Amino acid sequence: MPHTDGMTEKTRQLIKKIIYLAGITVAVYLGMRFALPIVIPFLLAILIARILCKPVAFLSEKTKLPKGIVSTAAVLLLLAVIFLPMGYLVYKGICELASLITNYPALFGKADTLWCSCCERVAEITGMKKETMVQWGKNCAAYVSSQAETKLIPAMMNGSLASLRGLAAFFGICIVTVVAAVLILCDYDNLVQRWRKSSFYSWGGRIFQNMCHAGGTYLKAQLIILALISGVCIAGLFLTGNSYAILAGVLIGMSDALPFIGTGLVFIPWLIIDLFRGKYFAAVIYGILFILSTFIREFMEPRLMGRGLGVHPLAVIISIYAGLKIYGTAGVILGPLSGFLIWEIYHSICGREEKEIT
Repeated sequence: MPHTDGMTEKTRQLIKKIIYLAGITVAVYLGMRFALPIVIPFLLAILIARILCKPVAFLSEKTKLPKGIVSTAAVLLLLAVIFLPMGYLVYKGICELASLITNYPALFGKADTLWCSCCERVAEITGMKKETMVQWGKNCAAYVSSQAETKLIPAMMNGSLASLRGLAAFFGICIVTVVAAVLILCDYDNLVQRWRKSSFYSWGGRIFQNMCHAGGTYLKAQLIILALISGVCIAGLFLTGNSYAILAGVLIGMSDALPFIGTGLVFIPWLIIDLFRGKYFAAVIYGILFILSTFIREFMEPRLMGRGLGVHPLAVIISIYAGLKIYGTAGVILGPLSGFLIWEIYHSICGREEKEIT
């Protein structure tokens, strides 16, 4: 009988934990979906304030200037250092995208020529009929072209309007972030003391610190890897004479962060096509870029994330995949962050209950 009671108690505890986990998961999802867009400027402001608090205090003491002036100058300087290079890359990418759209007919003609030359090489090697392969390729190209005219171009026009609205929202977030960061920096020490004295700090503070550590480690790792792979791809594409090196390099770097895609989806077909065309230098460059990109991710990711997170890489991949399904493209970031937050809250609640029982 005691054995049965013990099993019953274990079952109750298991059901209780499952309910906790389900409730926390729903709460985190709702928070990420609806609350995060509202609070994200203030979270960014807190992050900026934590980065600049010591430099601002030092400069304010040395220069004897009001803290508000020093804080404003420091925040604007930090944002300039971050956004000027990004703005240049975005500007160049937009120019290359506009050029790509303008030269679409010429590029389509080059693609047709490329397909015909590839068919000739395949026919020479395999003995197949070149005319059959060329006709099949032209049928496919005609279908793709019709789909682009009926669906892609209207979608791009609608997307451009959405991009303008998104750009306006982005500037609004930047203004709120700058103002909030300056206000936090002006009263940083007092705000930190109030936070540490609050009743929420003993429980929420630990979760917040762990989340900052885990989330910061993950974001830093992904940004470093993205920057390295994009930089390598841009440099390599410049060597091949690609007119859209910056746009293509950044997009390839971003695709590498997505599960089950990677740079091989781009570089391996390019390599094969250029081998058939006899452009061996470009094919070698694509092969080197694929190897370098794979090496960078395989070498850097465990060193940047594994030790800092203490999480199995499989769990990170699952969280990214689930995030993509739930949040869309933003799930690459929000998926792992949601996973970290769910685990921290669940571990905190269950750990506190186990301490109370013992």
